[in-house]
Amino acid sequence: MSTWISERRTRRGALCAVLLLALPGCLAPGPQGRQAPLTEATLGPGPVRVSAPRGYCIDEGSLRRLAGGGGFALLAPCAQMTDTPRIAAAPALMTVSVMPQRPDTAPPDAEALAAAIAPAPVGARGHEAGLVYAQVMTGGEAVLPGGDARHWRGTRAVGGHLASLALYAPEDSPLAGREGRLLLGDLAAGLSAQPATADADAAPGASAQDQDEAEAPAPQRRGFFARLFPRSN
Repeated sequence: MSTWISERRTRRGALCAVLLLALPGCLAPGPQGRQAPLTEATLGPGPVRVSAPRGYCIDEGSLRRLAGGGGFALLAPCAQMTDTPRIAAAPALMTVSVMPQRPDTAPPDAEALAAAIAPAPVGARGHEAGLVYAQVMTGGEAVLPGGDARHWRGTRAVGGHLASLALYAPEDSPLAGREGRLLLGDLAAGLSAQPATADADAAPGASAQDQDEAEAPAPQRRGFFARLFPRSN
């Protein structure tokens, strides 16, 4: 029998693998003559599109389709991906992943997000302009080499999907504090729903339904948030 705990571990391993594969290419400067990095992209097979905040770009090599009809993207300053002069942006690594959302799933809130992140301690948390956010006080340095332990996570509903966002910054960077919340808000504001085709509607919905039928029942908010935000060790 599948449980949300076993699923959490499976998804955590898959997401970590995606991040580890994408991270080296994103942090390394782009080779001479490399095609300009993306500033917009569609996430997975669904209707969710991400537009990068000003000065940041999407690493095309990081784009992944996730099981169940989801998608993943990694963003960093454009200047780190190309030799072409770009607008200056503070060093940061951001990730976006989306998964289809069940119609009866409760709207995201700060308490459910904090519970999903537990036992990692949480600092500032709240809800603004559709984004639920939390400052996680430990673990950032394990993702970003030389990074601050503090990092930001957030979630918002868009296009029948639930998007999970993360932001990591160098040690003592202002982005590990309040400025990171503002940048996370810019990233969330860049998520939009495209008009869905019949094929796009059918595929994610069918995958989500099949997955739901295969799983043991669990509290909706806790289970869904746990899939997006696995517990920290």
